[in-house]
Amino acid sequence: MKNLGEITKEELDSLKVVTFDIDGVIVPVGTEIKENVVGTELYMKSQRPTLEFMETLRKLKKYIGLNFSSGRNILYLKSLVNSIFDSRVSLQAENGNITLVNNKIIHPEYTNDYFNKLRDIKEKIKEMIVASDKRIRGFEPKLFILTVHCEEMEEISKIVKDIAGDDFYCLWTNEGYDIGSKKTTKGVAIKNLAETLEIEPKQIMTTGNNFNDAEMLQVGKGVTVNPERVEGEYMVERTPEKLGGEIVAEFLLKYFESK
Repeated sequence: MKNLGEITKEELDSLKVVTFDIDGVIVPVGTEIKENVVGTELYMKSQRPTLEFMETLRKLKKYIGLNFSSGRNILYLKSLVNSIFDSRVSLQAENGNITLVNNKIIHPEYTNDYFNKLRDIKEKIKEMIVASDKRIRGFEPKLFILTVHCEEMEEISKIVKDIAGDDFYCLWTNEGYDIGSKKTTKGVAIKNLAETLEIEPKQIMTTGNNFNDAEMLQVGKGVTVNPERVEGEYMVERTPEKLGGEIVAEFLLKYFESK
């Protein structure tokens, strides 16, 4: 992997969009979730981008489109970037299952069997909550995937394997597990976004730090902000003062403003 500072002028000039992952890339990792055993009460607390970063994005979108890709739900993503949201901004939620671009929502079609398996997986995990397994904190509200906040535990992967076989992924996120169809990933979503925008995938710079970002970093012009965990063509490393996504945004803004 090369340092982002080694990227060429030709590569930068070809860029049309930059994609930011969320947790650990533009906001600090750290989500609190508490859900009661019957699912009627849910408390959720998460981080937000800094005002300085949002101002950088406001300036950057004059030169290049902005895309935000996350395992989070679409309402959460919209709330994070609402102050800069317009036609230059697209959102890809639930690991690529929901894309908001050109003021339209795009999503894949799934069978009843798919949703039934998601339901059965959730019910099995809920049985563990009812049995007072304190390692499981609750579920994020999602439509096309299942996200359980918990400690790292083999039992979750086994439940997914037993019910869905090899058709589903079960990815550790540092705070829990994302569970969904292997047919739809962040990488697939980047390809679809490129097709919608009539550009090449490599004209989209992608940033990420975790396992669910791996394919996206290979499909686009990938910049990993956690090179020890996931590879990209380029890399940056966070500093005590700034997250990796903030460093990438400032790098791009400096380049485009200097042209």
